[in-house]
Amino acid sequence: MGTALLYLIFSGNRGLWNLYKLHQEKQELSEQVAQLKSDIGRYQAQYQDFQANPSMLEKQAREELNLVKPGEIVYMFTEADPH
Repeated sequence: MGTALLYLIFSGNRGLWNLYKLHQEKQELSEQVAQLKSDIGRYQAQYQDFQANPSMLEKQAREELNLVKPGEIVYMFTEADPH
Protein backbone atom coordinates (compact mmCIF):
# COMPACT_ATOMS: atom_id res chain seq x y z
CA MET A 1 0.00 0.00 0.00
CA GLY A 2 2.91 2.35 0.65
CA THR A 3 4.17 2.25 -2.93
CA ALA A 4 0.67 2.83 -4.29
CA LEU A 5 0.30 5.86 -2.05
CA LEU A 6 3.68 7.20 -3.12
CA TYR A 7 2.74 6.64 -6.76
CA LEU A 8 -0.47 8.63 -6.33
CA ILE A 9 1.31 11.44 -4.50
CA PHE A 10 4.02 11.88 -7.13
CA SER A 11 2.51 10.59 -10.38
CA GLY A 12 -1.28 10.73 -10.19
CA ASN A 13 -3.46 13.36 -11.87
CA ARG A 14 -2.90 15.59 -8.85
CA GLY A 15 0.59 14.34 -8.18
CA LEU A 16 3.51 16.62 -7.45
CA TRP A 17 5.04 16.16 -10.90
CA ASN A 18 1.78 17.05 -12.64
CA LEU A 19 1.30 20.06 -10.36
CA TYR A 20 4.84 21.18 -11.11
CA LYS A 21 4.23 20.91 -14.87
CA LEU A 22 0.97 22.85 -14.54
CA HIS A 23 2.74 25.54 -12.53
CA GLN A 24 5.43 25.85 -15.22
CA GLU A 25 2.78 26.10 -17.94
CA LYS A 26 0.95 28.78 -15.96
CA GLN A 27 4.20 30.77 -15.65
CA GLU A 28 4.82 30.54 -19.40
CA LEU A 29 1.27 31.61 -20.20
CA SER A 30 1.51 34.52 -17.75
CA GLU A 31 4.68 35.69 -19.51
CA GLN A 32 2.96 35.42 -22.89
CA VAL A 33 -0.01 37.43 -21.61
CA ALA A 34 2.31 40.16 -20.31
CA GLN A 35 4.13 40.30 -23.67
CA LEU A 36 0.86 40.47 -25.58
CA LYS A 37 -0.42 43.27 -23.34
CA SER A 38 2.80 45.17 -24.01
CA ASP A 39 2.40 44.62 -27.76
CA ILE A 40 -1.20 45.83 -27.63
CA GLY A 41 -0.13 49.01 -25.83
CA ARG A 42 2.58 49.66 -28.40
CA TYR A 43 0.20 49.08 -31.32
CA GLN A 44 -2.47 51.30 -29.76
CA ALA A 45 0.06 54.11 -29.39
CA GLN A 46 1.19 53.62 -32.99
CA TYR A 47 -2.44 53.69 -34.15
CA GLN A 48 -3.02 56.95 -32.31
CA ASP A 49 0.12 58.39 -33.91
CA PHE A 50 -1.16 57.40 -37.35
CA GLN A 51 -4.57 58.91 -36.59
CA ALA A 52 -2.97 62.19 -35.54
CA ASN A 53 -0.51 62.30 -38.43
CA PRO A 54 -1.56 60.33 -41.55
CA SER A 55 1.69 61.21 -43.30
CA MET A 56 3.47 58.90 -40.83
CA LEU A 57 1.39 56.00 -42.13
CA GLU A 58 2.27 56.87 -45.72
CA LYS A 59 5.96 57.15 -44.83
CA GLN A 60 5.97 53.75 -43.12
CA ALA A 61 4.11 52.13 -46.02
CA ARG A 62 6.58 53.57 -48.50
CA GLU A 63 9.61 52.40 -46.48
CA GLU A 64 8.44 48.94 -45.41
CA LEU A 65 6.35 47.94 -48.43
CA ASN A 66 8.21 49.92 -51.11
CA LEU A 67 4.98 51.59 -52.21
CA VAL A 68 4.98 54.42 -54.73
CA LYS A 69 2.31 56.80 -55.96
CA PRO A 70 1.09 56.53 -59.55
CA GLY A 71 3.40 58.44 -61.87
CA GLU A 72 6.35 58.48 -59.47
CA ILE A 73 9.74 57.34 -60.67
CA VAL A 74 11.83 55.35 -58.21
CA TYR A 75 15.61 55.59 -58.33
CA MET A 76 17.49 52.86 -56.54
CA PHE A 77 21.14 53.29 -55.71
CA THR A 78 23.58 50.58 -54.69
CA GLU A 79 26.88 51.00 -52.99
CA ALA A 80 29.93 50.65 -55.18
CA ASP A 81 32.15 47.66 -54.51
CA PRO A 82 35.33 49.05 -52.83
CA HIS A 83 37.51 46.32 -54.41
